[in-house]
Amino acid sequence: MTSKQSGFATIFLILLILILFLGGIIGADLGYISYTTRCGDTPIGECLQATPTPTPDPEMTVTAVGNFSKKSYNVTITMNIPLEGGVVAGNFDGDCAGTINGNFDGNDKGTISGKAYGSCNPFGLPVPASATFTGTVNKQGKLVPITGQGSAAGFSGSGSLTLTF
Repeated sequence: MTSKQSGFATIFLILLILILFLGGIIGADLGYISYTTRCGDTPIGECLQATPTPTPDPEMTVTAVGNFSKKSYNVTITMNIPLEGGVVAGNFDGDCAGTINGNFDGNDKGTISGKAYGSCNPFGLPVPASATFTGTVNKQGKLVPITGQGSAAGFSGSGSLTLTF
């Protein structure tokens, strides 16, 4: 083998290792995003053994929807809220996507709070994102004003919006 051929083989091997390394990093990132979207901050052992959350009575559950914009990111937030109180479930879609889990105390103008986990794609690659929120449920006015704090890719921020049902 000539030195020209062995130089090409070395460069090819280095490129192959680099591609496999980057693929591993991207795969780990996607796995982490999938885990946090499904399990939130629940330890993995508990998450894998968790029983499904009971579904609230659909007649006593409302779907609240709202839109949130920050800089160039826009998301639509949807939450299923049991009016008698209990587990709140939902999702957010748009420039970022994920799941929402929380609780509502059941009172008119009562407290709702929870967490959201998912990902955003600011650079064409998914980046883990999370947020916490608190607010109230105005049953008479059919409004759910919430405020939240979130972070993604080392950046954090806060904001507020009002969902309607």
